[in-house]
Amino acid sequence: MTGDRQRARMTRRRLLQLGSVGVVASAATTLLAACGGEGTSEGAPTAEATSGGAGAGSTTATTEPAGTPEAGSGETEQVGPGKYGGVFRAAVESAPPTLDLAITLAAAAREAVLFWHETLVAYAENYEIIPVLAERWEVSDDGLTYTFALRKGVKFHNGKEMTSEDVLASTERFLAVTARKSSFEMIESYEAPDDYTVVFRLSYATMTLLDALAYPVGTLVIFPKEVIEGKEAGKLTDADMIGTGPYKFAEWKPDQYLKVVRFEDYQPLGTEVDGLGGGKIPYFDEIYLYPVPESAARVAGLETGEYDYAAAPPTTDYDRLDQNPDITPYIIEDQRWVVILFNFRNPLTSNLAFRRAVQAALDIDALGQAITNGRKEFYRVQPSLWFSSSPWHTEVGAELYNQKNPEKAKQFLQEAGYNGEEVVLLTNRNYDYMYKCIVTAAEQLKAIGMNTRVDILDWPAQQARWKEPDWHLSVTGYLSQGMFAPDAFAAFYGGGGADAGAGYNNPDMTKAFQDAMQATTLEDRKKAFEEVQRIWYEDVTGIKTVDTFGLAAIRSDIKGYKPWYNTSRFWSCWRED
Repeated sequence: MTGDRQRARMTRRRLLQLGSVGVVASAATTLLAACGGEGTSEGAPTAEATSGGAGAGSTTATTEPAGTPEAGSGETEQVGPGKYGGVFRAAVESAPPTLDLAITLAAAAREAVLFWHETLVAYAENYEIIPVLAERWEVSDDGLTYTFALRKGVKFHNGKEMTSEDVLASTERFLAVTARKSSFEMIESYEAPDDYTVVFRLSYATMTLLDALAYPVGTLVIFPKEVIEGKEAGKLTDADMIGTGPYKFAEWKPDQYLKVVRFEDYQPLGTEVDGLGGGKIPYFDEIYLYPVPESAARVAGLETGEYDYAAAPPTTDYDRLDQNPDITPYIIEDQRWVVILFNFRNPLTSNLAFRRAVQAALDIDALGQAITNGRKEFYRVQPSLWFSSSPWHTEVGAELYNQKNPEKAKQFLQEAGYNGEEVVLLTNRNYDYMYKCIVTAAEQLKAIGMNTRVDILDWPAQQARWKEPDWHLSVTGYLSQGMFAPDAFAAFYGGGGADAGAGYNNPDMTKAFQDAMQATTLEDRKKAFEEVQRIWYEDVTGIKTVDTFGLAAIRSDIKGYKPWYNTSRFWSCWRED
């Protein structure tokens, strides 16, 4: 239907129109303006920076809560344009492997936990960094001291007011267990001069502290001190899921559902959501996230009304969903890029010649077709580790990308001394794109003489397997590394890497990340990240495949839905009668 198709395209432009790419240097951070939504959210907080280059001047930002009921009133006052009440049911791809954001990089965990937990700062939709639990911050002239003033009167879900002691305890525990230690290596000490002030002292001037605090993967969220203090990695319980967010954790049955309920005392910052900050307004009484691994089941449930939302429908369903007046589909540009990982703990894949054989063999165009079910409008073939709209985008190493050269690959296999050993590739059915990527790659590698075997696990089991030496190739999607400041890659590939790095440890790569972390000019940072990409291709750290565009679909009576950065942000949705 022509009208429906036009409506979908207009929705896509309204939500996902690319802004001009700009970079502003400030004492606090690199502000990225790429892939932003159209316009600026009214009433949302903004950050104003005093220019002068990295490590100079100061940065301040302020927030003002919207009108809300008094704490403890138990009443829901009308805030924003939406309607309060009802239950929202979302069919998502996977259950979180854990609810402890400090120890996981999984998108499923972020999608759940950010209902009830919040951060000091967050990325806005224009990729500025804006306040959330911090009210403002200042940076010393030498760039070595960051002082955060906390919002007063912010309540945890247990009724306690948040103070600096909670921030310190949460920071201490996070830094002890996080997989992102390299992103915070600049922190020398932190202290609380009073109940509403937190000070971070750095060992060197850097542009990256605020990016590290705002980065929405493996995130530093704030708990009550008495909940988080002394908790080791993996030791948090459901009872510990106490935050300051718009919804409260209620119940988690990992294979069935996760339930959150409205936090009546939440004070939103304005009336419009802005990135992962702004006016998060809990309109629904309850929200359920149901893990439904099969995409067809998610879509069927959406069409019957069993679910209000379906994550990641097959791209082949787009036309049908677009023609259904009860459903609104959304194309989400630059949602992720898909990467094939090597296991550097295994002798076969720690062999550079073997990795070069894989690199030479793979037909990236064919992988893109498989990943998106043949829909070219849902992927982009380009070599950079950063999206085309990112200021960090670079063509360094492009000659080694998408070679699709079987004869060259066979030569590398011979050089590697490959003798028909079984090559184990890991994937899952929770994420359809991962499954199709690995199955297609396995066929391409089989065609050059590899003895391939595909092991299909569930997503949490696949992640757990990354620590083992008994596999060779795996697959995942990088959601934010192509958008935000690229330091986050260090958590995977710098200084030994995290689980997804599967044991990768290249001193040259580690140095490149260190140079980026310690750079005080944008030019030096960009050069360091170009070096990261050069090493990626020459050392075959992994296989960058394609940038993919996401698809989501929601019942048309749900209003306020505005996906951003692969986060659904249901906290600002409501149902129209």
